[in-house]
Amino acid sequence: MKKNKSEDAETEALMQEGVTQTVELAKENGVTLDFSDESIQHIENLLAECHREYKKVKSEDGFHGLAMMFGAYIGEVIRKKGFGGSWARNHPDMGENSFPFHWRGQDLFLYGWCAKRIFDGDADNVAFKYKALILDKLQ
Repeated sequence: MKKNKSEDAETEALMQEGVTQTVELAKENGVTLDFSDESIQHIENLLAECHREYKKVKSEDGFHGLAMMFGAYIGEVIRKKGFGGSWARNHPDMGENSFPFHWRGQDLFLYGWCAKRIFDGDADNVAFKYKALILDKLQ
């Protein structure tokens, strides 16, 4: 799957907008996100609320956008730790619009983490995944 610099810049801008929207949405819900490791638990709590709402409405409308926003925030937390990372729109194995986050020689599918949490529930806890796949690798 070919990618070009303008596509990368466009994807980065999209994800930065997602970060901004996540911080605003959290604030509207009385939550302050500070880009700390601990703030990932706040994201988990917001995703849990999205899951409850999804179960009520039984429609995916709007939830993929929320998953992308929350995934973008998690990526930004990783970046703010000083470990870099970059976004792409597509992935050769996972396909178009899978939004992999390239970090330390691996691809993290943070959008996928958040989408699974919304649609599948507690078993896909993003705070647990963040600890296991990010924090534990840094020790």
